[in-house]
Amino acid sequence: MSEREERIAWTRGLEVKSLYLMVKVRQAPASQFPDDARPHDPLIGARLRYLLTAVEARIEQALWDAGFDDLHRAHFKVFRFPPPENERPVDLASRAGMTKQAMNYLLAQLEQQGYLHRAPAAVGLSKRISVTEKGWQVVRVQRATVRAIESDWSAVVGKERFAAFYEVLSELADTHRVDVRPAPRAKQGDVSN
Repeated sequence: MSEREERIAWTRGLEVKSLYLMVKVRQAPASQFPDDARPHDPLIGARLRYLLTAVEARIEQALWDAGFDDLHRAHFKVFRFPPPENERPVDLASRAGMTKQAMNYLLAQLEQQGYLHRAPAAVGLSKRISVTEKGWQVVRVQRATVRAIESDWSAVVGKERFAAFYEVLSELADTHRVDVRPAPRAKQGDVSN
């Protein structure tokens, strides 16, 4: 078994173990939710997370199969739709819900690996991040993989049900977009509103 195949098998095993443990160990007992008729039923956030985890695992596998075995799920925060084109690192960090330092760590890795390019901006402004041709190859693999997932899910639940699901999901996403930047913290001793 190659190193790549071992890593894939290890990752899949870890995902199965974590889902098993989450269900068997981490579920809160019914007594903690006395007013809930289905206390062991995962709510919408958990279900969306399960699906996102499945999508990310499949994207990671597709990227590894396409020869991009130096990429990991943490890098997906950089390549999220829309992929970066002439964007500031601070804006990418905000969109990903992470600190500038954490984002710059990922950007440095991706630039060193040839997926991104940092271009100088006007004097006093931060550099701008854009995807290289190698990075666009990654974006195309990601997009094709997600389209394949959509097709698979449509086959599982039926075209009409999946179309309805997609329409509702799109409507909710379009009406509930939030600015992920944290609100400024008040300084110690600051009592102003």
